[in-house]
Amino acid sequence: MFAAHGQDALFNSLSLDQSTADRSTQLVNQSAAQAHWGPVQFSAGASTGFSYDDNLNGSEVDPQSDVVTRAGISLDGFWPATDQSQLQFGTSIGYDEYLRYTGNNGLEISPDSALTYSVSLAEVVVTLFDQLSYTRQVRTEAALANVTTLPQLDNNVGLRAEWDPGHWVWLASYSHDNFWSDAAHEYLNRSSEYLVVRAGWRFAAATQMGLEASDSITDYELDTQNNNQNASLGGYLDWKARPSLTLNLRGGLVFFEPDSPSPPGSSRTIIIIGPPGPTNSPSSPGSSVNSYYASVQITHQLTDYLSHSLSLDRSLQAGLNQGSSYIEQLSIAYTLSWSLTQRISVVASASYVDGQQPLTLAAPNNPLILTAVTEDYQQYAGGLQLTWQCTDHFAASVNFGHSLRNSNQSGRNYTDNAFGGQINYAF
Repeated sequence: MFAAHGQDALFNSLSLDQSTADRSTQLVNQSAAQAHWGPVQFSAGASTGFSYDDNLNGSEVDPQSDVVTRAGISLDGFWPATDQSQLQFGTSIGYDEYLRYTGNNGLEISPDSALTYSVSLAEVVVTLFDQLSYTRQVRTEAALANVTTLPQLDNNVGLRAEWDPGHWVWLASYSHDNFWSDAAHEYLNRSSEYLVVRAGWRFAAATQMGLEASDSITDYELDTQNNNQNASLGGYLDWKARPSLTLNLRGGLVFFEPDSPSPPGSSRTIIIIGPPGPTNSPSSPGSSVNSYYASVQITHQLTDYLSHSLSLDRSLQAGLNQGSSYIEQLSIAYTLSWSLTQRISVVASASYVDGQQPLTLAAPNNPLILTAVTEDYQQYAGGLQLTWQCTDHFAASVNFGHSLRNSNQSGRNYTDNAFGGQINYAF
């Protein structure tokens, strides 16, 4: 129901930390009989399911409903290659098939797919990594409307070094990111250079605070989007207040500097109507923006059977709509997990997104005339999932979700309802 985004370079670095940590925990919890193949620890699974969506294209005037079936596999592995090095990998791959709108059929590769190889040298750990994702879903992107699928292939490959002398924690990371979409959304195709540095002080094994900075330089293949530089500087706190309570805080300044805008099209005459807007005003697609980012993540295990989490994210990220340089938004999400019995559990979630973005919208009677506007939008979403662990290997779940999008631009409001079911098998 909810996916938080932050500054591009910083978000990719934190995403790698989270995905590798989650997979390591999952593998450690596996029994020796299930999780070993020679020196390699692994876990594998398969799933199949369906969903019905009454407005899969997020449309205000022409909602399309369809049934989507999905089948997929997952694989996670860990190989201690030598005493000083280790290889870790994990991915989930699935295929979505639409009953009516078959042109939307396609592959999905989960965003937390990653391959890492780490080498330890005394207090220094050097890691080579490659993160890969391919998704076609748009419902978690609150900035989009009137879009059924948006193919997004994102590959981020790089090198990071961590040095932990005593209580100090130092990190430096560089990576190259390639982003591709299909012919209808080729304006999003781009390459980026990401740099992240961090310096912190560790108070305890699971508690540290410090400063971190990031910088990303992005070049688009087409002139319809602005090349840009996105930098951030701020502080962070990762605090395990008690065994059942974890708090992660981040915040600071962010600077977005686009290149001079190019005409959105070379084979036809385009007239853009609208005020240019001062610097820092999102009404101008080519304006620089000086803003701030903030992130709060709280996880609390109330009892052995009940836990909940709260996340807040205020970010500035690359735009998804043609002619939109960036998206500035606030996202809040809450999740409650309750184990009714040893085999039956319920997860309830709710989220709220408030954002704005510069857009160029075509005039109703003349597509050659574009109007520069600022869209202010809100998305409200909620969901409920019931899971039954039938056996040690089989699990079945049913879910329902509802979302509502409001916009100050006509034709970009919608409501959406979806429900479905899924069966999972763990080998």
